[in-house]
Amino acid sequence: MPILQVYTTLARSQIPTKFAANTAQLLCKLLNKPTKGMTICVNSDQIIYHGLNPDSRAPASLSTLRNIGKMSADVNRTATQALSKHFETELGIKSTDSKFVFIEITGSELGLQGQLISDFP
Repeated sequence: MPILQVYTTLARSQIPTKFAANTAQLLCKLLNKPTKGMTICVNSDQIIYHGLNPDSRAPASLSTLRNIGKMSADVNRTATQALSKHFETELGIKSTDSKFVFIEITGSELGLQGQLISDFP
């Protein structure tokens, strides 16, 4: 049940219509999980401060990927590389202006259909 929240300085009108669907397909491959369990949330028009380049007006993003299992340094490294390339291709955000946070969660930390994932049979 991967959940990717993307915060970006881009305006809503600059986000391609298929961005979320294309991102879900990429995460399917990276995490070996089905698309039916993916949630992608894109928050546009954000104010993002980058300490390394505080005066930059370039598009930027900050993303958090929460996932039950499958998280490791190798997976996170591969995901960072793939998502950075994907964001640059689809959104025009350079890899230097994208940051990613990876959080592994348990089934008791995610609710769906009125119950916790850990409570599903």
